[in-house]
Amino acid sequence: MIDPSLRAVLRSRYTIRRFFVSFGGLLVGLLLLLFTITALAPVGAVWREASTNFLGNFAASVAAFLVVYWFYLYVTPPGLRNAEVVPLRDVEIGDEIIRGINGVSDYWFWGRSGAYFRSAVLSKLDEAARKERRHVTIRVVLPDPGQESNGDLYRRFKQGLGEAADGNTLAANVLATITSVVRACQENPYLKAEIGLCPSLPVLRFDLSSAGGLITRDAKNLPAILVNAQNPYFEMFRDAVENELSQARRVSWDTPSMASIPADQFAPEFLAAIHGMPSLSPEIVEAARKSVTERPSRYAR
Repeated sequence: MIDPSLRAVLRSRYTIRRFFVSFGGLLVGLLLLLFTITALAPVGAVWREASTNFLGNFAASVAAFLVVYWFYLYVTPPGLRNAEVVPLRDVEIGDEIIRGINGVSDYWFWGRSGAYFRSAVLSKLDEAARKERRHVTIRVVLPDPGQESNGDLYRRFKQGLGEAADGNTLAANVLATITSVVRACQENPYLKAEIGLCPSLPVLRFDLSSAGGLITRDAKNLPAILVNAQNPYFEMFRDAVENELSQARRVSWDTPSMASIPADQFAPEFLAAIHGMPSLSPEIVEAARKSVTERPSRYAR
């Protein structure tokens, strides 16, 4: 596989322009030389036949190369030509998710529990925004625990993976992710967030940023797809998350009014200041508090 930096050079407009100028000039030079030899060299001379055959074949090869490359550029839109779709092994997913945070201004997450997002991604985004004084907007879509079928489906899904779960596991994880995002936004003026609760449990997990996107299935030992930004594939995935967020039930909060609330993200006053969440039992709150201290995700190694 060609190195990504080399591919970027080969696809640049500068390189394409230089290629056609250089090879076009070579073709013109070959044709002029061939014409000169044909017109001036004695008929029947051995060197005349050899040179015309060589130059003719060389010119035909250069012309074919130019035509094929021009046809490739003509039929391939720049977006597809610049697209990178890379398969990843399961052991590479966590590292690529973190690598996709570097220098971004926007981040989109659509998944189930958001355990790895809140424990690794969110903290890195928060740290980078503070350090670089860079505004970062986060958009998070999570399944709505208020839909009874979601909690049961998530429990069966987790148990199918050999992981412990009960009817409150989804609600506890969603609560932990929401409060983590809200607390980060409250404490960091460079961090903004939108949160939505969708009516169904997603099949895929989307981790997208202004640098690219990673699509995974939230299960063990399954590969993922990595795409770069600024191409139709990335835009398709981003539009899917944006569309789901637009239809989701929004979670809102008033950051200025939360300034005097205790730092505990599960304090009753803090939870009461977040609007749009489903009803929370003491068992769910306690499970959420416990989930933020446990091993965060199967992606954390």
